[in-house]
Amino acid sequence: MKITFKNPILLVIQVILGATLTLSATTSFALERLRLIGDQNIATGEKFKNTEIGGLSGLTYDHEKNKVLAISDDRSVVNDARYYEFDLKLDEKSFKVTPSDVIILKAKDGKPFKKMSVDFEGITLYNGELLISSEGWINHEPPINPEIIQFTRAGAYKANLEIPEKFLSNNTESRTGARDNLVFEGLTTTPDGKTVWVGTEGALIQDDKTSTPTNTSTLRLIQYKELKPVKEVAYILEKVPSVKVAGLVVGETGLSDMLAIDENNFYTIERSYLPLAKKNIIRIFKNSIQEKTSDISLLPSIKDKAIKMVDKELIADLEDFKGVMSPNFQTLDNIEGICFGPLLANGHQSIILVSDNNFIKKQRTQFLAFEIVP
Repeated sequence: MKITFKNPILLVIQVILGATLTLSATTSFALERLRLIGDQNIATGEKFKNTEIGGLSGLTYDHEKNKVLAISDDRSVVNDARYYEFDLKLDEKSFKVTPSDVIILKAKDGKPFKKMSVDFEGITLYNGELLISSEGWINHEPPINPEIIQFTRAGAYKANLEIPEKFLSNNTESRTGARDNLVFEGLTTTPDGKTVWVGTEGALIQDDKTSTPTNTSTLRLIQYKELKPVKEVAYILEKVPSVKVAGLVVGETGLSDMLAIDENNFYTIERSYLPLAKKNIIRIFKNSIQEKTSDISLLPSIKDKAIKMVDKELIADLEDFKGVMSPNFQTLDNIEGICFGPLLANGHQSIILVSDNNFIKKQRTQFLAFEIVP
């Protein structure tokens, strides 16, 4: 997607390099920290097999082939809607991705998607095939609704997953449903392949306002079993970080991706863009669904309802790693995708992140690889 974000609350957490942050989320469970292994940058405009590498908005990792798959959010404008495969080299000391293939995605008619008909943002493997989420184009007339589509690895269309009605925007008069460009950014499958989670980037219209420098926002995550929606939970999105320029705080925060650890635990990326400060703030949270966490799937709206939210704690503010990134690239770009990488030789898990350059010359595609230190 394009760009969206949130900020602090009541918990004080000791972060990675000893930095302390005040936060707004909940409970405490086993926290880990991150160690940067390496980063790699691809300039806007770089080509591969007659396509422009860019708009990378979601990642998933193929353990069997040791490849990273990245979905582009190109709305079939620069090139046809597509995803890329990258060969991966990753150990405790080094990291490199190399594009190895590009796969054009096909619509129901077997042809590439028409211009502006989809806005793919999330990608995950499911039983050897692909699930890819689209934000659609809600402000279009008529609205193009968000979708979750099942594809073969070769990019052939298989089926659309059911989307609960409350997420659709075919009723503009009642002002319900998802907001334009704030829909299905987060998409992940549990390692056992049995559960899929999808999350909106921002709150549904009937549920809450978007986050501001003074207010958090509540959005929904949907759990799928056997590709059917079975549960929804509420997730608190942080406030817009208080970075003032000329006495003003201006920006957006959004949930840009999810990464399932198991059925009830997952990481999230919250990405804040502050246009006056000209910076991205990227934070990674660990989240837990407890027995008391409310299932809100039967609630048309959660506004003013007493519900138990997902528990979350901050494990990393990527601002802390800028000084150890590659020289000349010590800024954070628009991070939108996350996936697990391989287990490292010491038995620790790796994760990989990627940024969406929005096909803008001043931005770049930024890959980051981390070790999760228990």
